[in-house]
Amino acid sequence: MPHFVLFPFMAQGHLIPMIDIGLLLAQRNVIVTIVTTPHNAERVQYTIALAIESGCPIRLVQLQFPGKEVGLQDGVENVDMLYSTNDIIKLFTAANKMEE
Repeated sequence: MPHFVLFPFMAQGHLIPMIDIGLLLAQRNVIVTIVTTPHNAERVQYTIALAIESGCPIRLVQLQFPGKEVGLQDGVENVDMLYSTNDIIKLFTAANKMEE
């Protein structure tokens, strides 16, 4: 069975459509794993739980976001949580560190 791993960028405009794509795939019996940060997982957890209850092969995997390592305030894991437009570079840097 095919398995898609989806990693949406940490912004509402990316997260919600990626969840929708994941649900469409899962409804067609494709295994879907959505990888995101704890804060972003909170935002979509209910939707994913409903899909799992209905038998869709979808799961949510949470990875810690290293925002603090690059100078972001603790808990900042999404574009809409940034305090300054200058922090967007820090968000990109932290996202790149997640692959380490």
